[in-house]
Amino acid sequence: MKSKLLLLILLLSFLFIESEAQIKKINLNIINREINGGLPIPAEEQFGITGAVPDKIEMVKLTLFPSKKSEKAGAEYFWKAPFGYKDEAFQILVEKPLRSNDGYELEFRFYQKAGPDQVKEVAGLVFQNIKTYLTTITSVKKSGVEFADNIPTIMARMQSIVEAGSFYFELPNGEAFPGFSDLTRAKLEQHRDLKMSKAKFNATGLSENDNARAVYAESYLNSVYDIVESELRQFFSPNMLVMVDEMIFKNYPTENEPNVIPLNFGYGAISLSEGVPSQEFVYSPYVGFSFPLGNRAFTKFMNNLSLSTGIFLRGDIRNSLGEDITGPALDRPIYVGLGYNFFRIIRLNAGGTFLTTEQLNGTNSNSFQPFVGVSAEFNIWIGFGKKK
Repeated sequence: MKSKLLLLILLLSFLFIESEAQIKKINLNIINREINGGLPIPAEEQFGITGAVPDKIEMVKLTLFPSKKSEKAGAEYFWKAPFGYKDEAFQILVEKPLRSNDGYELEFRFYQKAGPDQVKEVAGLVFQNIKTYLTTITSVKKSGVEFADNIPTIMARMQSIVEAGSFYFELPNGEAFPGFSDLTRAKLEQHRDLKMSKAKFNATGLSENDNARAVYAESYLNSVYDIVESELRQFFSPNMLVMVDEMIFKNYPTENEPNVIPLNFGYGAISLSEGVPSQEFVYSPYVGFSFPLGNRAFTKFMNNLSLSTGIFLRGDIRNSLGEDITGPALDRPIYVGLGYNFFRIIRLNAGGTFLTTEQLNGTNSNSFQPFVGVSAEFNIWIGFGKKK
């Protein structure tokens, strides 16, 4: 009996794993500008998005985030055209499951190879904006060159200028601008060491009308500009892509997943120690429910862990003394405990069992004894409310 039940559980688990291997796919219709035929998109599972690739498109970028949160709370996914091969469709795997019955922003952007003049122009504009910013915050005083912002703020704002200026451009690998290097930071920090009292000795090529401090400060700033421009050239590479189209879906709904409760069918062993000569075990099939401590799609470990309760089904349980073992419900033992799910369908349970022992002297003895069991688990729709 026990071996047959375990064999059935293993067979069901393999069938379940095979069915779970299929990833749901939905379509993006770029002509009708419609996703999934206007239906809600999948929730609480990974899914794929596919669609036709317009001519010359090298990359498709999807930015996906909850409508009630900022873009930083979401994720970015990319499809890149295979090298040397013309693909007729793109495919993006959304790896992070979405919440059920919720709204999301989906921003699709399509990129093709940028022309050399486009890359050169945007790099020049970004560099000019950074120069303007640095000039604005710089002042020359007797004590030296001073910045109105501190160095971390300057580094962050320069990076923001690059990100804003290159919004419509992407590297082929989808990597964002990494920020300016420690070399730029060190050069900016060098302003503290400039000695304006020695400016006339450090500034070269001065005429009688030149201001030594101004020339010395300008020389320093030019060295900063050189480093900044060099790092910008590294980022704005000739292989850069430029966005040529975008499709944005605002507050798009996800599927409303039904409430379910896991039903367990299993086989367990109850440990007996009270009223018997030595510890012994009795066995019985059982049925019960599990109450997961989390949502599998977002907290796999806590979802695999559950509170479990149920009833043992066998009606002729006896100990070695020949005493009948019953319980508080339908004269059957009741168990409570913790369960842990393996392979999505096999649950290992452990906890305690409420027993009533009908002793040979005619009295009943109530006790709480440990048990362990293994079960097959199936989800049952309970048909009310919504699962969040």
